Amino acid sequence: MRHLRLDPTLVIAVLALAILGTVMVFSASAVRADTEHGGDGYYYFKRQIFFLMVGIMALLAAAAVPYGVWEKSVIALLTITVLLLILVLTPLGHTANNASRWFRLGGVSLQIGEFAKLVVVMYMARYLSTRGDRLRTEPRLLIPPMAVLAVVFLLVAREPDLGTAIFIGMLGCLMLFMSGVPGRVLAGIAIASTPVVAYLIMAKDFRVQRIKAFLDPWQEYNGSGFQLIQSYVAFGDGGLFGTGLGAGKSKLFFLPESHTDFILAVIGEELGFIGVAIVMALFAVLIVKGMKVSSAAPDSFGALLGAGLTLMIGLQALINCMVVLGLLPTKGLPLPFISYGGSSLLTSMIAAGILLNLAGRSREI
Repeated sequence: MRHLRLDPTLVIAVLALAILGTVMVFSASAVRADTEHGGDGYYYFKRQIFFLMVGIMALLAAAAVPYGVWEKSVIALLTITVLLLILVLTPLGHTANNASRWFRLGGVSLQIGEFAKLVVVMYMARYLSTRGDRLRTEPRLLIPPMAVLAVVFLLVAREPDLGTAIFIGMLGCLMLFMSGVPGRVLAGIAIASTPVVAYLIMAKDFRVQRIKAFLDPWQEYNGSGFQLIQSYVAFGDGGLFGTGLGAGKSKLFFLPESHTDFILAVIGEELGFIGVAIVMALFAVLIVKGMKVSSAAPDSFGALLGAGLTLMIGLQALINCMVVLGLLPTKGLPLPFISYGGSSLLTSMIAAGILLNLAGRSREI
């Protein structure tokens, strides 16, 4: 611990995103909280402050733990994660909006699918780092990681949370690509998995409606297209400089999920293009620095772990932005560090803490 260097660039980028997110959660949720929680307009804000404090402690703890510890404990973590993904589907799990994704501990809900992203990255980093160039010539070596991805994918999709399941699958396959697995092999995996994903989409009417809303939200104005149209309106109202912090109208029950998945639209409305650009710049700084840390890692496990965690944060941020802008169908993925939600914030903070530990033990960067 005494040799650990906390990289100031990573620390500033992470804390800036998390603090901005907490402010915007309050702005986006105060009216909703006042209506839904007996006049307590600070309900979501107070919870997000709590999550932020816990997240900072988790970040510091993860930064203090040598990253090699994750390599040694990943099989146990993966086993626990799979068991929890099974248990959350039983009556022990908490069900809301026809989905069973959470465990309730007192007044706090933990979404296991969020932590599964982190554990999958750790597992893939460990497995792939020990196989090296053999992955290019021995296709049978891909069976164990693909089996793990398939199990986690199916369990998360069963909750149902297809967006997170697809994200985990994409994350795992991108780590295969970074490890040198030939593109033709990954293309074959993508082709083979497409019918499964298509079946899961067609099996639920609300997913079909989301696809229709993505293709033409105006045809679904009073249904699944309403949220995306309101997101467009929020960005349009914001213009270059925004309407001012707290002055947006979209959060007044026009924009569903204004404090969670679509919080970027509120930022666009109240802080304008400038505010959105600042958020994107902070993510860009985090991603570039994370990749530099990964490339300077002292071993292959550290390199893959750092790259995977950076990719986990960056890809999720990109997907969330594309969804809010109507460039992808609605997936239900939060904006890392910014959207309301304890599990998402805690997972992102742990990932950032591991990157900080890796930065402190990397070669000069």
